[in-house]
Amino acid sequence: MSELVFHQYAMSPFSEKIRKIFALKNLTYREVDQPAWMPKPHLTPMTGGYRRIPVLQIGADVYCDSALIARTIERHHPSPSIHPGGNIAAAEGLAMWADKTLFFSTVALVFTAMADIIPSELFDDRRKMFPQMNLEVLRAAVPGSRGALASACTMLDDSLSRAAHVLGDAFSVADAALYHTLWFVRSDPASAQLIFSKPNLAAWFSRIDAMGSGNPVAMSGEDAMALARSSEPADVGDSASDDPSGLRLGKRVGICSDDLPTDVFVGRLLALRPHEMVIEREDPAVGRVAVHFPRAGYQVREV
Repeated sequence: MSELVFHQYAMSPFSEKIRKIFALKNLTYREVDQPAWMPKPHLTPMTGGYRRIPVLQIGADVYCDSALIARTIERHHPSPSIHPGGNIAAAEGLAMWADKTLFFSTVALVFTAMADIIPSELFDDRRKMFPQMNLEVLRAAVPGSRGALASACTMLDDSLSRAAHVLGDAFSVADAALYHTLWFVRSDPASAQLIFSKPNLAAWFSRIDAMGSGNPVAMSGEDAMALARSSEPADVGDSASDDPSGLRLGKRVGICSDDLPTDVFVGRLLALRPHEMVIEREDPAVGRVAVHFPRAGYQVREV
């Protein structure tokens, strides 16, 4: 297996989620700093325009979405597991709630608290993803968002009074997802007070924070592209012939996320699995690459 190449930026909360998984597994990986907003000239040729961060690269295979990235790291480096005790459904389900419901309730809190220092380019980029994302709308959402965060902090503090981690004694992907959300929202002083006034939650946060980020080794975007260009996609293996979607391998398809249907990624369908779908695409800058997306939260159709 080629080395893990992690495309991220320092203040990306979803990158922080994956950095904690690298720390758990004490992994060495190549780290490529990418812009926080478009354009991303050293990443777009590989993904076809996927604007979110992080992205994981293994040779000419490119993995989008932190949920799939976590699962991919687990497959290649299974110990220690992000699903301790084999409790996959609970760990993945709680992580999805943190990534989707809880995280998006924190956006209004952070963006309004930091409105004076957030670069206009970042606001403009996120508005292209979510047109309703303007300060007036975000400020109106603050009371409800703060109430949702307070409720979550109380629930977590109670759970953490019984165990060191949210699902028991061992770190799981649920800890990583919940941590990155609170790591992000702590930039808002009022939200930080909600977190750190809860003794069990505050102690858990400090323990996760102290784990570090694994062992990153800097890599340039140009070198990452060269690695893709000099590599071939891995064998995708078997794929279900009776997939519920009714799609057939080899067809030209478009993939988009449920919450950003305007960004469609087009390629030849290589694989359909219960948790993953893979398309092949080509770009002169990187050659032939396989781009992997999760099934949950994404749609696929022939184009």
